[in-house]
Amino acid sequence: MSGTTDKKRVRRREPLSQRIYRELSKDLAAGEFGPGATLGEERLAERYRASRTPVREALVRLISDGLVERRGTMLYPVRSPADGLAEYYDARALIEVAGLDRVRAGLSRAHDPAVLAVEADRWRAMRAEPGGGDVGADIDFVLADDRFHVALLAASGNGALAEALVAVQKKIRGVWLLDYPTPGRTRMIVEDHLVIVDALRAGDLDTARAVLTAHIDDSRRLVQAAPGAGHGRPA
Repeated sequence: MSGTTDKKRVRRREPLSQRIYRELSKDLAAGEFGPGATLGEERLAERYRASRTPVREALVRLISDGLVERRGTMLYPVRSPADGLAEYYDARALIEVAGLDRVRAGLSRAHDPAVLAVEADRWRAMRAEPGGGDVGADIDFVLADDRFHVALLAASGNGALAEALVAVQKKIRGVWLLDYPTPGRTRMIVEDHLVIVDALRAGDLDTARAVLTAHIDDSRRLVQAAPGAGHGRPA
């Protein structure tokens, strides 16, 4: 039985709240809910063919992910002005490069090898899946991408930088999904992550820094060029 078939069967067995979580996260990133739209449980239950309980569970997760926010008693998609996106990417680049530079400057002896080994195994396993890492973009991939970058900062020995990155990620997480539909994009991300982590494990900080910087710039460029990026999509 193929890995693709296995994945489809596992996906069919997932809890209803997980399916709604996946579908709603994609719809949020795709701008399916207009400016000022409320995310009412009853309307969402009808849209996703479910009862209100799994819808509520999915919404709780999306609030935690930074894709949905509560204002008073109502829930809304998290949005930010398109002209603020570049500033968030600037902040992301500064934070992530600072983690590498503190090791280069001798402020930390080296990246934690145990953390790097876990990430190397995770992304090699993803590359080994059918399609060579072109696994398709969903919220789980976005969160795995997030965790990779936070893990690198934690491995550099500065927890404050990791916390700062988490805050920035919540601001731009939804709009990152506009990056992934580019053909082969997830495969490119997997390969970049492996080059970065392998360079860090080898102590080649210059290569890791160069690839990380280009990796962030590629995401910025593709997101800003996406059709939905200029229309107040989640950021």
